[in-house]
Amino acid sequence: AAKVILPTLDARDDAFAAVVEATMPALLAGLVLAAALAAVMSTSSGALIATATVFSQDIVARLRGRDPEGGTEHDHVRSNRLYVAGFGVVMIVIACALQDVVAALTIAYDILVGGLLVAILGGLIWRRGTNVGALVSMAAGTIATLVTMVVVGDIYANEPVYVGLAVGLVGYVIGSLVSRPTAP
Repeated sequence: AAKVILPTLDARDDAFAAVVEATMPALLAGLVLAAALAAVMSTSSGALIATATVFSQDIVARLRGRDPEGGTEHDHVRSNRLYVAGFGVVMIVIACALQDVVAALTIAYDILVGGLLVAILGGLIWRRGTNVGALVSMAAGTIATLVTMVVVGDIYANEPVYVGLAVGLVGYVIGSLVSRPTAP
């Protein structure tokens, strides 16, 4: 739609704002852009908080052998704030490094599919699947996806996802078979 309305538009990242500006009166355009910014900020905030919480409660606490529910509420809040700040810095660095929104989304979705899909589906389908298998699958699939992106030299290629899925599947099966089965 943006290409039809603004055929001379060069930067595809500017398409939304340019179309809003070209098709709406100033007051309405300001409200639409403010609403879009609010949606982006809300989504980013939610993703950042969810990432920090899952990382601190489900990964770090379990790797340290602690009960994720243990500790005081004050400790949980303090810990989550530190993880939010840390992941926030990482997100800012990534945003500065990737100036293209479409490229950033492509990388994120490639990691999501190549790194997490096998572990999620495996946990739903295969009764013998374990937490170890899922962690190995996620780590191996994510690394394989990112390495293949670098080797292929094209983040828009499909091969990184296929390689990530294949490596993740092998990691899930091997990790699950060498670890103790999960209790029914």
